[in-house]
Amino acid sequence: MTLYSAVLFFHVLSAIALFIALVLEGAIFVRIRSAWSIEQARFFTRAFRRLWVIYVPSFVGILVGGMYLASQYGRGSFWIPAALLATVVIVVVGGVVTGWKTARLKKMLASDAATLDAVLAEVKGNSFVVFYGLRIGLALWILFLMTAKTRLIPSLIALSVGLIIGLLAAANIRRAADHIGNRCNAWGGPTQPSAAEPS
Repeated sequence: MTLYSAVLFFHVLSAIALFIALVLEGAIFVRIRSAWSIEQARFFTRAFRRLWVIYVPSFVGILVGGMYLASQYGRGSFWIPAALLATVVIVVVGGVVTGWKTARLKKMLASDAATLDAVLAEVKGNSFVVFYGLRIGLALWILFLMTAKTRLIPSLIALSVGLIIGLLAAANIRRAADHIGNRCNAWGGPTQPSAAEPS
């Protein structure tokens, strides 16, 4: 195995880990938005914040591997620096914006006076959904650049398509979370007793 093939392997593996973390984040986000108790919201918020165990190594692998590939084979190529820039944007958006909002949510849940309505009002804002969709779109674009290695104009078109797909996916996740919150309790039962059940 050459150094190039080893770096490329870990670079691709890191990209796969990034998508796994994004999928897990979406699933956890659904459970937080559909929480029916403070305890459930606390549990899934802690799980949300522990995704750094996957995110940090994946970003390190993508950035370090990408910088090596760029130094060796990126001269005159648009796609390698573009993919690295997109990775940095994902790191900044996820670490600063989403990280700050989840830290604020954790602080709110740590208070004994926290109410479920206040927590859901915080997590149901548009910023969580928009920035999550933005990161999905950029991750798709990175994957496209790694495989297609296109020039500027096709890459910009692919970026637009990726962002649209990411935002649509995030919007569908929000709708799914709201549907679950309205129809189900934490473990899949009805949120309210049926009319046939005694009160």
